[in-house]
Amino acid sequence: MEQLIPWLIFCLAVLAFCLLRPNAARIFIGIFFIIMAVAVNALLSVLAPEQFVRLGADAPLIPFYAWFFEHVVALAPQVVGILAAAGETAVGLLILASGRYVKLGLGAAIIFLIVITPLGVWTLPNPIFAAALAWLLRNDYPLSLWQLLRARRHPAGPGMA
Repeated sequence: MEQLIPWLIFCLAVLAFCLLRPNAARIFIGIFFIIMAVAVNALLSVLAPEQFVRLGADAPLIPFYAWFFEHVVALAPQVVGILAAAGETAVGLLILASGRYVKLGLGAAIIFLIVITPLGVWTLPNPIFAAALAWLLRNDYPLSLWQLLRARRHPAGPGMA
C-alpha cells in the first residue's frame, strides 16, 4: 500500500510527459522498461526468487492471481523472473526502435501493465501509465534512439546528405 502514492505520482508524471513531449517520453519509457527488467526482475531472480511468488500471492485483487502464483510461479520463480526480465527488455528495445516496432512495443507494454494491475492495490495506477502509452501510439516514430543519437553526434552539414 505504501507504494501506491509514489507509483501514482510517477504514472501521472509519465502521462504529462507523454502529452507534452511524446518522442522524449517514448525514449524515457523504453529505457525505464529495460532498467526495470535488469534492476528488478533479473536481480530478484538471482537474489530473492521467492519474491515473485509473494508478489502475486500476498494481496491480489483477483483471487486467480493468488492461485496462479502459488501453484505455477512457485514451481520455478527464477525462471519466471528471467522470463519477465527478458520480456521487459524486449519491450524496452522495441519502444526504442523505429516505425512499427515502436507501436508493437507500446502495445505489449500496455498489455503488460493491464495484466499486472490485479497484483495488488499498489498497481492500481497502471491504467494511467497504459493510457499514456496509448497516447504515444498516435504518433509515428521514424527514428530509433540509436539513429537519433547518431544524428546528434554527426549532424549533416550543408551539402552533406
